[in-house]
Amino acid sequence: MAGLDRLIDGGDAGDTYNWSPPELDVLVDRPEAVRVEVAEAGPLRAALLVIRTFAWPERVAGGRRVGRETVEVTTRLELHAGEPLVRVTTGFDNRCRDHRLRSELPLAARATSSRAGCAFAAVERGLRAEGGPHEAAMPTFPARRFVTAGGLTVVHEGLVEYELVNGGRALALTLLRAVGLLSGTHLATRPQPAGPPVPVEGAQLQGPVVRRYAVAVGDLDPWTLADDAFVPLEAASGTGRGTRPAAGSALAVESAQVSALRGVAGGLEVRVFNPTSTETVVSIPGRSGWLVDLRGRPLEPFDGSFALRPWGIATAVLLR
Repeated sequence: MAGLDRLIDGGDAGDTYNWSPPELDVLVDRPEAVRVEVAEAGPLRAALLVIRTFAWPERVAGGRRVGRETVEVTTRLELHAGEPLVRVTTGFDNRCRDHRLRSELPLAARATSSRAGCAFAAVERGLRAEGGPHEAAMPTFPARRFVTAGGLTVVHEGLVEYELVNGGRALALTLLRAVGLLSGTHLATRPQPAGPPVPVEGAQLQGPVVRRYAVAVGDLDPWTLADDAFVPLEAASGTGRGTRPAAGSALAVESAQVSALRGVAGGLEVRVFNPTSTETVVSIPGRSGWLVDLRGRPLEPFDGSFALRPWGIATAVLLR
């Protein structure tokens, strides 16, 4: 996709609550040098390294970005056979302060809204945000694990900030916000303090920075994409008791998202949620047990499946 991962570095005179531009900002969106290397040629996995050298201002002082730091940003673009994802890993040594780095991703179609993951659901947002006398309307929003807009799905680690930009033609993904105050005063985006103006050096995020995400085009399930990209396949040593077939799954959960899985006294506990506006029937083939409340107290038995309301959360203890 043309224009994928255009890096834009700008000043950040804000705090840990709000981004705020300095009075005289400098945006850097063009590298001084670029080189591309083939890291892996396939056939199962192929990867390119894009190494970009930027000259970024070193800090904000007196309301303007000052100084100069040469920063080399290495981006690994990776394809796996049979996957619809392009995996992106961006790393650099952050020696600059008071700045925000974003990756701009062009959309397949102009978007008027976005859909982003949250704790147990997905939330849909438009191009505008709420604002008022105490805080400017900034359409930068949080996303947990994924955000999708305009035919593009971005899955990522943890919680990130994003914004639809250029009139909904692109999505800006925040890779870094480096600030020095817990709460600033008289910000351009928030005239009143949100807390005490305590210096927080750690929020400048000095040193090595690595960000991982992946992008896909088309009508795809973002929950499945996020699992495929960032849930690791781990090997564990067993006790050697019993037998297992050479292929298959020891536990299948269908028509719901799994939030947690753990062993409890007398069984296995699985927590699921329904991130849609319609009721679903959760299927756990070959398993029976009890639906329980958050304290583990039995509510009702189930055998193989149970209904789950729209946006519902359920905890099931599997007895077999």
